[in-house]
Amino acid sequence: TGRAAATLHYSLRMLAVGLASPLAARLIDKKISIKKTIPAGLVIFLACSLIIARSRSVILVDILAVIAGFSYAFFCHMIITIILGNWFHKNLGTFSGIVISFSGIGAAIASPIVTKMLASLGYQTTYSLYALATVLMVVPILFCHFTPEEAGLKPYGEGQTDVQAKKVETKYLDMPYRLMSGIAFAIYGITVLSVGLTTFNSHMPALAQSREFTADIGALLLSASMIGNLVFKLVLGVIMDRLGVIKGFLIVLVITLAGLVMIFFVKGAVAPLIIGGFLYGTVFSLGALGMSLLTRYIYGNEQYNQVYALVNLMTNISTSVFVLLIGALYDATQAYTVPLIMGICMVLLCMALIGFLTAKVKQARKTA
Repeated sequence: TGRAAATLHYSLRMLAVGLASPLAARLIDKKISIKKTIPAGLVIFLACSLIIARSRSVILVDILAVIAGFSYAFFCHMIITIILGNWFHKNLGTFSGIVISFSGIGAAIASPIVTKMLASLGYQTTYSLYALATVLMVVPILFCHFTPEEAGLKPYGEGQTDVQAKKVETKYLDMPYRLMSGIAFAIYGITVLSVGLTTFNSHMPALAQSREFTADIGALLLSASMIGNLVFKLVLGVIMDRLGVIKGFLIVLVITLAGLVMIFFVKGAVAPLIIGGFLYGTVFSLGALGMSLLTRYIYGNEQYNQVYALVNLMTNISTSVFVLLIGALYDATQAYTVPLIMGICMVLLCMALIGFLTAKVKQARKTA
């Protein structure tokens, strides 16, 4: 019951973040300063988190999870990508990769610290301190300029064209129609699949043990996937700047496919399992960085905020759904064979959608 309640708490929070993202983007488009919206989000988030830490009511915790998730949308990953797009018009992928890779570093540092805090301080104190630390790490952004113009500067590379800076100057720039177009649905589908693939990561230790490896090997498999996550958050931006967004996306999908296939077929050898985990971990770069660059590549800077807010919504829906789905498939079969087959199929379907998207974009540009 405790694990189910925790999963529901997480799912509700993620769904709330996604649902609030379009509102956060709309406020930014209406020129409402993030120096007003971020503090409001931080205060609400911290207040809800402190109450959650002390509450013994499951219903109250779930309600507060929704409110905390809603407030989190006003200072989440999406806001960072908007700020980066304002400051960098050239080599955006490279700079975004450098910034976003720090999320992986932070997770790697925080994980053992939080584990020790839980053992020594207990859940309530640890939850409260973690929420407070989250807020304090966001505060410095309030002292930054949202756009270079606010500082009397110009964006880096202004007027220079990057591969990912191209736009689709077509009817797709008409917001109501575009959001229901084939291009839009392809992007939503790619988001759901690529982000859904990242949820396999939490099952890596259990997957290793289901293959009769030790718990230590399971932990090593998880570490390998997180190293792949960190490395490719740095590398993917450079690849997309040099080769283009579409090619960069496909490269990561091929590597992810290779990793899942290795994990699927490995029987008793540790080395192929760990290598497979590392290769699989590259898929995290797509949700964290690739979708942001893909959205900007298709729709341009002017339309990015509103479209990426919906991409962010799909991201959180996908996370919530696939976390539950993979667990349910394992419970039903008592093995990870079916989830791994599903993952391989998801990669292949994502590749197909990339092909469809590329064809649609070329068609749209010819008729522009």
